[in-house]
Amino acid sequence: MKTRLLFSLLLTASTAASALTLPAPDRPGDSLIGNPPHEVKYVAAKHEDTLIDIAVNFRLGQDHIVLANPYVDRWLPREGTQVRIPSSFLLPNAPREGIVVNLPEMRIYYYADAGRVVTYAIGIGREDNWKTPLGKTKITGKTDKPSWTPPPSIIAEHLADGDVLDPYYPPGPNNPLGLYAFKLGIPGYLIHSTNVVNGIGMRVSHGCMRMYPADIEQFFPMVKVGTTVNIVNQSIKVGWYHDTLYMEVYPELEETPATYEQRLHTALNLIEQANGGKMPVIKGSVLKAAVEKATGIPVAIYERPTQTPPVVQSQAAPAK
Repeated sequence: MKTRLLFSLLLTASTAASALTLPAPDRPGDSLIGNPPHEVKYVAAKHEDTLIDIAVNFRLGQDHIVLANPYVDRWLPREGTQVRIPSSFLLPNAPREGIVVNLPEMRIYYYADAGRVVTYAIGIGREDNWKTPLGKTKITGKTDKPSWTPPPSIIAEHLADGDVLDPYYPPGPNNPLGLYAFKLGIPGYLIHSTNVVNGIGMRVSHGCMRMYPADIEQFFPMVKVGTTVNIVNQSIKVGWYHDTLYMEVYPELEETPATYEQRLHTALNLIEQANGGKMPVIKGSVLKAAVEKATGIPVAIYERPTQTPPVVQSQAAPAK
């Protein structure tokens, strides 16, 4: 109870706590972190707010907050509109170690130790020739106050759009890499901060992963050189919270489209895997809605039947 209350306070005081440092699942086999999904978090939009302003305030990704609020206007939510703030997350289906990046949800999970998971929204590479690569790598270097020399390919792209880049950007707040950067084992790719915060939670970079400046300021001292980084593509996640099975769905990446039937097949495989290799009986309409509606919110799809203890009948005492 104290842990959940602490998380709620951290989420509310978003300007003071930019990252979500959450307790790891407390039951073997569980995969959900954050508030229990039935404890829904809403904030009232102010007159001048857009959904993007609210996303930045709560360090959420732009696409994530839009998915979670499908009936709210992105640019004019109107004063007093209740905006849902995603506050629970299923862990990706990957080893729970080091850094795991799930591209479809545009989020980092960092397994700080056995009891904590730190998670951040990120921006990722565009869907054209600048995709963020998949695969396993590691942090090979850390740079405080990096400089940036744009490569010829990026200079040429900007020039074609009528934008002239400087040949060199010294360290400082105007540097596109921000004040902190992690070098990956994949040549040319970084995890770095950005001065364009509206791009967090969108596909706008040249392949690097961008973080909110306040987030990476916290993240930078936590992570050691040599930390593993596992970049995955999981638009559908399935996992338990106590006796309830949840599904969390995001749109597919543009370069890996899938039909409804393919997504359903993926979901069924994940459900079977999460349930110890056995397919539970799930109502078809519930499963269909969960697969079709990519909200980025964990949705309950199945509940384990309550185990009723057997009744032990006492034997009558033998007649004397």
